[in-house]
Amino acid sequence: MRLGIAVERVAAADLTPDSFVQKYVVENTPVILTGALPKSWETALSWTPERLLEMAPTDAVVKVAPLPADGRDKWVESADLWPDSNEAEPLPGVVRSDVVLAVAASRIEVPMSDFVASLRGHQAMPACYADGAGNMQHSFSFLQSQLEGFPPLGESLIFNRTDMWLGGKTLSTLHFDNYENLFVQLVGEKEFVLCPPGDTDLLVHGRLRKAYATWEQSKSGEGTPGTFKRTSSGLSSEAVMNYAAYDLDNPPSEYAEQAAKLRRTVVTVRPGEVLYLPFAWWHQVQASPARCGLCASVAAFFAPEGSENGEARVQRGIALGSSGRGCSSRWWWWWWCW
Repeated sequence: MRLGIAVERVAAADLTPDSFVQKYVVENTPVILTGALPKSWETALSWTPERLLEMAPTDAVVKVAPLPADGRDKWVESADLWPDSNEAEPLPGVVRSDVVLAVAASRIEVPMSDFVASLRGHQAMPACYADGAGNMQHSFSFLQSQLEGFPPLGESLIFNRTDMWLGGKTLSTLHFDNYENLFVQLVGEKEFVLCPPGDTDLLVHGRLRKAYATWEQSKSGEGTPGTFKRTSSGLSSEAVMNYAAYDLDNPPSEYAEQAAKLRRTVVTVRPGEVLYLPFAWWHQVQASPARCGLCASVAAFFAPEGSENGEARVQRGIALGSSGRGCSSRWWWWWWCW
């Protein structure tokens, strides 16, 4: 394993929005910012599962993803585990039809009280995860008033949206996002394994078909919360290229040499800290909840620096490639077209 860059911890008070862009965003360099939260967000640092329930409307129903006991949300596995996978319609860009990107389970709607019970480890429910994907605008819109705006150091960037993650002990597999990200840790901690965009050729092997498991609640008296089932209907027509082709921590033999060349950096983001995660940086995220059982995070997403000029965006990536923080023109062309 090769070592990646050292990620600094920097006081937000020592930066302006413009100097933040010049020093970190333009250079495509991750940094952990302290003292960077909007003042109005600080009450969220004291959230607990019970406090979330108090803030929710009476009889609120939320959409969450059930997770297996190890907390993984996605992983690569053999397509043979899925019924009728050999009959699935071929998808453009999928090089390996023998594997799929398994998603722990399709989202389910549960009463907010049940979600809180899952955070507390109540055995009648699986571990449940509110995993970004617009939930601030939908199921958890009642929390918007506590998280208005975004960290002030993002003021020189073009704001896109805010997503939120609420869960317990979770593991998000290695992937990248095509946004600049000011990732705010509110409750609990998150450990990030980072790899620069320049490692993309070591991680991607065509697109991966997504396959969604189904959570089935046990019948009364069976003694277990339920089971995850793989069905032929879970084989989707979605194919993604922003997830690693293998398990970072346990690569199969055919990817072992590539995995050994990855430039990994491990950082822990603590409550009240903000991680600047640059456009296209790979990240695997392990959550460690607070004693109350909750791990809460928010990501403020911004358009990639230079995205108003597509050619400038591509050239930026090619220029950074020699330092390892960018990547080859082949992948930047794909990202620009994505």
